[in-house]
Amino acid sequence: MAFSPKVTKRTINYTPEQYDAALTRIDRTADEYLFGMLHGGLRQGYATRFMGIRTTYEELDTEIERVARALFAFGLRQGDTISISLPNVKESILYIYACWRIGVIANLIDPRTNGQGILERVRTTDSKLLVIIMDVCDPKIDEVLGELPVEHVIVVTPKDSLKVGFKLIPTLGVLAYTIKGKKFAEGRMGQNGKYIWHADFVENNYTDLEDIRAVYSPDLIAAIPYTSGTASEGDGKIKGAAITHRAFNAALCAFRAVVNPEEYQPGDTFGGFVPFFSSYGVICGMHASLCGALEIILVPIFDQEKFAKFLLKIKPNIFLSVPRFLEQLADYPKLKKKNDLLSFIKIAVAGGDKISPASMERVNETLKRGGCNCGVRVGYGSTELGGSIAVMPSYEPATSGYPWQAEGNVGNVMPHCKAMVIDPDTDQELPIGEVGELCVHSVSQMEYYVGRPDATEEITIYGSDGLKYYKMGDKGRLDENGIFYFVDRYKRSIMRLDGHTVHPSPIENVIMMHDAVEICAVAGLSKGDGSAGTIASAFVVLRKSDTPPEQLLKEIDAICLKNLPERDRAVAYKVVSELPYTPMGKIHFRELSKEIFNPGEFFIVDRRACMLPEA
Repeated sequence: MAFSPKVTKRTINYTPEQYDAALTRIDRTADEYLFGMLHGGLRQGYATRFMGIRTTYEELDTEIERVARALFAFGLRQGDTISISLPNVKESILYIYACWRIGVIANLIDPRTNGQGILERVRTTDSKLLVIIMDVCDPKIDEVLGELPVEHVIVVTPKDSLKVGFKLIPTLGVLAYTIKGKKFAEGRMGQNGKYIWHADFVENNYTDLEDIRAVYSPDLIAAIPYTSGTASEGDGKIKGAAITHRAFNAALCAFRAVVNPEEYQPGDTFGGFVPFFSSYGVICGMHASLCGALEIILVPIFDQEKFAKFLLKIKPNIFLSVPRFLEQLADYPKLKKKNDLLSFIKIAVAGGDKISPASMERVNETLKRGGCNCGVRVGYGSTELGGSIAVMPSYEPATSGYPWQAEGNVGNVMPHCKAMVIDPDTDQELPIGEVGELCVHSVSQMEYYVGRPDATEEITIYGSDGLKYYKMGDKGRLDENGIFYFVDRYKRSIMRLDGHTVHPSPIENVIMMHDAVEICAVAGLSKGDGSAGTIASAFVVLRKSDTPPEQLLKEIDAICLKNLPERDRAVAYKVVSELPYTPMGKIHFRELSKEIFNPGEFFIVDRRACMLPEA
């Protein structure tokens, strides 16, 4: 059935065929969608690469079937849940798709979560098994093992994906993890123990089992990814979003409908460093890449501060990232001169956090200078909406007339989504162009927050079309072409000491206009004396310069006064060597906001706004 936008003129960039394509073949399990796409020679193409070891789609299918049969033989049935807490290793893919093959829900837990956090997520979802990487069992799982309500904890090691052979690194890896595994097994593995090796769990082929495949239904839950810490400002708790197979497939189809088929080909490589336990990584990364017959270069862990060097090493044709990583490219010394070092890139997507127009321009200039024929495609989405809600079209600034540099532009509403903007005080829909709270209905949206009906109800609103929309908690607007413009998180709004409300994102965008600024973040800091309101404070990381920092901050404030209303700028600056980040690579604004304002640590440009006596 055709899917049309709430108001047709909002999405004039899409054809009727694109709307239809956004719903093609989505009514099946995600596993059936993947392997239903792979015919003939595609099954012989490579699906994954890990430390030089490559696995074809044919081999991947066989390995998934083996894990699925082991799970079924263990007693898991459609509608049951297991918790998977793995980095981006092949076993993460195997267990997720094996769950989907038999209709089991994959509860996706960040392995960086502490032991109590993992225990809570296992309990909340009534998981029957926990699958985890060996390296985090000691001490995280050890300390809660007796409380875990599961019969077994399946332990994966990177050795499972490696082979002894002629290549030195895999061979050494196998030997290293064999030794480490033997030490780990002492006192942990045994007939009465909860721990069991992945290799032992799948040892039996269970060829006698029949009819293990899931019976599809539109409300069949596929996975539970968790909202990031910064996206859960309401009560400070992350929430598990129950997302269906249909939603997974719809998000994938929508992206395929808006991407030019000539932009990539089967066999191209995908940089698998965005974690598969995140909605962004598992839907837009893992599932989309495999269904596109790409080869995923698996990256279990990498140094985020060395992203540019790492990218040049693995050379993925397509990758997802956060703005922070792309900004590192623009500062990488080897990319300051014209060369072809980035010519391997076909599609580069930035999401998960905002990127200023100034940073976007610098990154795109770097890509062009490096021989890349594409620009960054900024996307916008959330865990609750199945990853993607909006994305920029293919980068063609010379011919398209698209407002690439418009402040807050995060792309066109995707063809499987409908959007509206409401007055946050009255919940009334606002006309096109007016600023309010963004609300989205999507074919890929979650069913509910697991165990949190109160939180689900809090973000739910019904449109005049009778459909369920989710409140994004973001301040923004829609234009007549269906482009989203992000202003700020409502929860990040700063109330000054004089009662005036300030939004940090526009300030950050203007600060980033100064060439000396590497990155910045604006937060409202309390004076700690009981005063109502906070002080709009900018934390700035400066590039190396011969100019004194105080002079640079004066120049930055002058730019702000030129481009912002005087009361809407930062009134205090603090030069820092780095900003705090969440594990997902987003700026940790909540951590910044915890700081108590100490005048002696800040360069103050408006003492009156800080309610300080004149110097």
